[in-house]
Amino acid sequence: MVKWVCIVDGKPKALLQFPFISRLGEETLYYNNKEKAAILAEYFFLLPVEADLSNILEFIYLEPRTVKEKVKEEDIIAALKGLAPNKALGLKKIIN
Repeated sequence: MVKWVCIVDGKPKALLQFPFISRLGEETLYYNNKEKAAILAEYFFLLPVEADLSNILEFIYLEPRTVKEKVKEEDIIAALKGLAPNKALGLKKIIN
């Protein structure tokens, strides 16, 4: 049974592999995995674009807010008790 699964049309199944690729606009095909990885890295991991910071010098920032009263422990406990039950945990393992 195992032999039958591994053989198709009298030949063993081809191994799974990444097909030959070329760079955009080129006709040369690359077969080596290192060359393929370099081409994929060029395509998917582009260099970052320079940010345009020319308009930030004139920006007027708002005054920072100040809080006069502190949050009480009872307020936090009341807020946590008011959350819906049976929810998945968040990133910090706090029930949402």
